[in-house]
Amino acid sequence: MGSLLLLTGVATIQCRNNNGEDEDAINENAQTIYAAGRENYKAKYWKNGTGISLGKSAGSSEVMDIAIAGNDVYTVGYEANAAGKYVARYWKNGVAVDLTDGSRDAFANGIFISGNDVYIAGQELKPGESTYAAKYWKNGVPVVLAGDSENAIASGIALVGSDVYVIGERRMQNSLTPVTCYWKNGQRSDLSDQTTTASEQDITVSGNDVYMMWSVAYNSSGQLQTRYSKNLSAPVLIQDGTPEVGGTSIAVKDNDVYIAGTGLSSTGQSFVSKYWKNGLPVSIGQEGSFGLGICLFGNDIYISGYQQVQGGGTVATYWKNGKAQQLTGNTGNGLLRQIIVKEQ
Repeated sequence: MGSLLLLTGVATIQCRNNNGEDEDAINENAQTIYAAGRENYKAKYWKNGTGISLGKSAGSSEVMDIAIAGNDVYTVGYEANAAGKYVARYWKNGVAVDLTDGSRDAFANGIFISGNDVYIAGQELKPGESTYAAKYWKNGVPVVLAGDSENAIASGIALVGSDVYVIGERRMQNSLTPVTCYWKNGQRSDLSDQTTTASEQDITVSGNDVYMMWSVAYNSSGQLQTRYSKNLSAPVLIQDGTPEVGGTSIAVKDNDVYIAGTGLSSTGQSFVSKYWKNGLPVSIGQEGSFGLGICLFGNDIYISGYQQVQGGGTVATYWKNGKAQQLTGNTGNGLLRQIIVKEQ
């Protein structure tokens, strides 16, 4: 989902992408770092390390994505209401705006801001059913995505010109195996098939180019492989010499493709947060760390995620060029889904 994009009427930052602006000379002290996710199963984001709590109910909540438009901070995710139903919502500067009425479980997963229009991708349970319909909301108005699937979710959304791209996954009729798919202006196409199991998806734009990334489980051990595609061209399979490439987020700068995620450590005995630049792996965290989001800012690479600790907790963590910064303590359950860096 883009970084510094000058769009009609508003400057928007969605930092999974970087269009190659020359930010190398920006003073680090003039940067503002936003990281979003959860702490102890409550939605939260952090601005330069200071936490802003979003989840207000007794139920669980989480931020799945974040975007900056001018001076406004948009976070999207979900929160359980008093009836135990998950409500898809976004928060603008910390104020919650519900996308669904709370009668059926619903989730918001990705955001893209174009001019004055706010697009949010997610899914909602179908009335009277136990399966989900993928949809997106434009300025709060829902658009149900077409397809003959039994169950579908929308993970991310991006615009190129007037074309709306949504990436996600669907489970076909009479099948338990989900496949990765995308919708262009509401028309669905598949990116994977039933020989693998859909896992994670992401989408971003760079200039007029749209990039999609998806991970699938490809064997009986549940190990992951990851592919990406530019402008719907033939997918590129990341082959870094290991059996586990679990990409979760994609960014592009100067035609270089960066994918954040998790792979095997050098010992092959545990997981470690990584990113791949044009398919080449760079390990950034300690053993038991997991990468979830990415932001490219000047020459710096920011990866958001979490670090496992003894006792079963997780620490919300981001890495700047491989150096860890922890935002929560060792006793809770924290993680960072996405990170944005903005020039002050």
